[in-house]
Amino acid sequence: MKMTLVVDTDDIKGLEASHKMITTLCGQYDARVDSRGMDKRFGKIAFIKALRSYMKNQMDAVESGDIELKDMRNLRDAKHFADAIWNGWRP
Repeated sequence: MKMTLVVDTDDIKGLEASHKMITTLCGQYDARVDSRGMDKRFGKIAFIKALRSYMKNQMDAVESGDIELKDMRNLRDAKHFADAIWNGWRP
């Protein structure tokens, strides 16, 4: 895709709109652009594998007595899983 964008520096609203367009395009098409931690992309299969691995780790912890079955519902453990995914963990 090729695009030419003409920007009028005297038009502040137009300049802001142009900046938003370029930021959006860079986020979608340029792999070098850092998403600043707000945008995570992964495939459905990778997510299923991560979820399965998390469930296995939880069940192993229950079987070994590290946590109780009722504790698997708590927000803290869900946060640990979300943090692991967010920080780039792959199963």
